[in-house]
Amino acid sequence: MKNTRWLARFGGLATAAVMLFSQTAALSGNASQTPGTDLAEVCNYSEDVSIVLKRGEAADIKPGDYGVQPSDVISQVWIDLSTDISSGKPMMPAMGYNAPGYENAELDQKDWFGTGDWVQTPAEKMTFCWDTLKDFPISGSFQLQLWGEEGDVIDTATVTRIGFKVKGGGSIGVATRPGDVNNDRMVSVADAVLLVKFLLAETETLNAPANADLDKNNRLDAVDLTLLKRGLMNGTYEQQQNQDDETAMEFVSHLKLGWNLGNTMDAQGWYSKTNQDAKTYETSWGNPVTNKAMIDTIKAAGFNTVRIPVSWGAKMDSNTYQISDSWMNRVQEIVDYVIDNDMYCIVNIHHDNTDFDYETKIHHFPDFPYFYPDSAHYQQSEKFVTAVWSQVSERFKGYDNHLIFETMNEPRLVAHNNEWWIDPNNNDCKDAMNCINKLNAAALNVIRQSGGNNEKRFVLLPTYAANPDAATLEGCVMPNDDHIMAEIHAYRPYNFCLANDGTGVSKFNAQSDGAEIYSMMNNLKNRFLNNGIPVVIDEFGAMNRNNEDDRAAWVKYYLETANSFGIPCVWWDNNAFTGSGENFGLLNRSENRIEYTKIMSAMAEATKNRG
Repeated sequence: MKNTRWLARFGGLATAAVMLFSQTAALSGNASQTPGTDLAEVCNYSEDVSIVLKRGEAADIKPGDYGVQPSDVISQVWIDLSTDISSGKPMMPAMGYNAPGYENAELDQKDWFGTGDWVQTPAEKMTFCWDTLKDFPISGSFQLQLWGEEGDVIDTATVTRIGFKVKGGGSIGVATRPGDVNNDRMVSVADAVLLVKFLLAETETLNAPANADLDKNNRLDAVDLTLLKRGLMNGTYEQQQNQDDETAMEFVSHLKLGWNLGNTMDAQGWYSKTNQDAKTYETSWGNPVTNKAMIDTIKAAGFNTVRIPVSWGAKMDSNTYQISDSWMNRVQEIVDYVIDNDMYCIVNIHHDNTDFDYETKIHHFPDFPYFYPDSAHYQQSEKFVTAVWSQVSERFKGYDNHLIFETMNEPRLVAHNNEWWIDPNNNDCKDAMNCINKLNAAALNVIRQSGGNNEKRFVLLPTYAANPDAATLEGCVMPNDDHIMAEIHAYRPYNFCLANDGTGVSKFNAQSDGAEIYSMMNNLKNRFLNNGIPVVIDEFGAMNRNNEDDRAAWVKYYLETANSFGIPCVWWDNNAFTGSGENFGLLNRSENRIEYTKIMSAMAEATKNRG
């Protein structure tokens, strides 16, 4: 797309400045988009407004008037714009601000940054998003304007909503131990004293400001101090006094970047279920036998977490539900590869969620146990889930918190019309969510009762299909336990990451695609993080479409957004690189080599400061 550039001078700030805009030939420019994005979901701060913009006149905007804190660093400015399009003329909204020290000789900008969008065919209502300069953020105020020559463009429009996305999810962030203002892992009078000093401006910083935001409104004031003092007096924070016991919100920060050993220990091997050799199952989906050298390579690449998906049913006695010794021993052997490398390890129940054979496309009743989350199968489902976790818990109860349990993988109504996308008004879906809640609770109870380190082991609990949208539904209920984490799978945007039906796209544009990622994580924050339950996205990735540069750009954006919410992510790797399937391979296991170095570099860069 060929761009032409216009220079414009206008006042309104203390310093006269030069604003430069990029004129693009169509609506698909780098910042504009049609309506549909809810600024309340995308932005940390947003508010309905009525700001009239007139061509050539600057409107001064002070972010502080909309709740933005002085310590916030604004990364994006969003506006909803309404205008009369009856003239048929194009339009060019723009944003600019003083940026002392910034200079771009090519664009003739000095001490000023400006950006705008040329829209050849405007809509009556449009949404615009502009990135700020990373090293030269907005300070105090900025300007909005309509630009163009008189008579050639629309010269009046109204901003109906304005929003700001700030780095790190806002200055407050996410609480790890509510009330622990000084971040010493104990709630005491000292925390109240520090908060008083902060509110009186006797100190400018808090060690853990999110822990002081007790009314969860993303700002600190006298209400938070009152709630803290009340909690200290009535014993609300009594359970927080154990300095040696990490909360789940504190623990999750240790999980920096994760990798899945996919299509390996989760392979079911329908055709070989009479064979009791563990490595026959392990290789039945075409992957090589796992060795410690692979895990060493994964650690050297920058990962510190490995998820080992495990299917158990085919390796259990159909009458006693006893797991075969050879299979349990092999699982433990691979777990030890990870633990011995001082890495975190996740073990779960994986493809045991059905009696549906994907090869024959029919329901059959296999001679091994499984679970299915509906009332008709609940009794056998609970028997299966608790049988697995009673045996796994016993085997691993001496392992420390480097080992994490995950009760189930993507529990759902397999082969149902709502297998992947739940309808909260559908009775089958309601029943399934209720069964999943009960199965999670039953599994957790067995783990806790097994004793040893399992009494406080961190346990991941899935939502329906591990779907982030289902996670926010009222039907999703988590047990009352301070060592649990919500398990989510999120291949977003779907058409870029996962679609394999002809609708897939190979290009990623942060401006047009980023809102979906941010909105999804913000919803998870509101549903879980704000209630003291951390979130782990333990499956994510973008399949290979011969687009490594775009995948690298996507994963950097995705992980940086996740990190701003304190959400660790675990790449799904099935060791598949070519062909028509879901190619999520990253480590070539046969060669023990990372294939996509740009993607790996982007992941390492995006998570280098995590934790």
